[in-house]
Amino acid sequence: MAVANVAPSTESQDDIELISSPLTLPNGLVVPNRLVKAAMAEGIGLGGGPPREGHMNLYRRWAEGGWGIIISGNAQIDPRQLASPHDLTLPSHPSTLKAYTRLASAVHRHDSPTPSAPLLLMQISHPGLQSSATINLSRWPWESAIAPCSDRPTVSEGPVGWFWSHVMWPTKSRPIVDTTEWLEIVKRFVDAAVLAEKAGWDGVQLHSAHGYLLAEYLSPLTNPDTKPLPDVPKDIPLRLHLLYLILKGIHQNTEKRFIKAVKVNCSDFVQGGLDETQSSEIIKTLVSWSLLDIIEISGGTYSSPAFASPESLKSSNPNPSRQSLFAHFTTSLLPSLPPPPDGPAIILTGGLHDRQLIASSLKERACDLVGIGRPACLYPHLPSDIILNPKIQEGDAVVGGYRIPGSELMKTLLGASNPKNGIKLVGAGVSTLWHEWQMCRIGRGVEPDVNMHWLRGAMVEEMWYEVMRGGPLNWWRCLMG
Repeated sequence: MAVANVAPSTESQDDIELISSPLTLPNGLVVPNRLVKAAMAEGIGLGGGPPREGHMNLYRRWAEGGWGIIISGNAQIDPRQLASPHDLTLPSHPSTLKAYTRLASAVHRHDSPTPSAPLLLMQISHPGLQSSATINLSRWPWESAIAPCSDRPTVSEGPVGWFWSHVMWPTKSRPIVDTTEWLEIVKRFVDAAVLAEKAGWDGVQLHSAHGYLLAEYLSPLTNPDTKPLPDVPKDIPLRLHLLYLILKGIHQNTEKRFIKAVKVNCSDFVQGGLDETQSSEIIKTLVSWSLLDIIEISGGTYSSPAFASPESLKSSNPNPSRQSLFAHFTTSLLPSLPPPPDGPAIILTGGLHDRQLIASSLKERACDLVGIGRPACLYPHLPSDIILNPKIQEGDAVVGGYRIPGSELMKTLLGASNPKNGIKLVGAGVSTLWHEWQMCRIGRGVEPDVNMHWLRGAMVEEMWYEVMRGGPLNWWRCLMG
């Protein structure tokens, strides 16, 4: 982006000052500014595992870019239950702590050009029934995912949708009926948070959105027959028992200044799933526990991936002047919540790629922090180079709006182009993969390429650098020590 050498307008200065302003969280930690690098699967490494050298390079670039908070991609608490073949995991091995410590050090290093290092959160997660054995190769294809119910995602109506659903999930999920298994899941989440603190991370974010396991427990569609869990106060709603035990466990086993965050859906956007009224009540209850420092608002599941398909929500926002995907929800919710530091900070992610929109959302308290995801894959220094750069005029401080070369062709070939019966998950995946490949480029020391054709990314970034070099060759190197 070319930078015009002109004096910034008063409006630009005011907006930059607001977005640059620090925010104190309930635990006393201070976020340097209001821009959050939202969680995204980095697409680096095959077969799961701790952070690799590519992660170090990628996170170092983000750390230099002026973000207030950096949230990692999924760190799965169970290495057999992955959301993608590239997910970070937390294996029980001494090298795990060392690798996550290195990544935290890469972000918190003292020679960074930015005045304040960003806070670093690990997104800890379990994909639940959405974990595909055939895509992720983390278990045998006949081994089921686990969930509160027996089901598989429905990616679309019609024979093409049926085909994709049965290829990705050959068997329905195995319902968890034993309380002991639920308590083991609680322990895995708590242990992950403890490891993150030992590794020098500033906190964790529980992924309780997008149809993952914690979200499935909250949803009446996937948890219709909720059973009580032990050691939960009687006034806690049944579907909040799992989150309560995890948050309580993290609170008891980490320091107060260790950030506790959660990502929740404002709606599942599927019939019978969590709706906005239910979500509002859940969030109000979570806030009443005084166990959280940050809440991020998102939406959708694999069946209706609103979080990855902004076009599917264009008509859902009654205020066209604010383009965030879920701002209509937060604008009505936040007046009933205490502002930080008396209550948790609210992150709004999706569609806020414009300095003016970001500032107006903060002024109107549609949010306290703004999450930016996909543009951060192309512009790792987005805050310092664009949004907070006084040399860039208000109308030019915009990112997003780019087209992915070859994406429409791939959507057509993969059955995602039909607006009625097209497979939304595949359409969202086409964009997600392309952005992951941009992160792979940064990870290996190459600049992102906004003009990269989708097929080139698939062949070069995925097949060669990740599958061949990151797969058999890397496995051979590991085998030989």
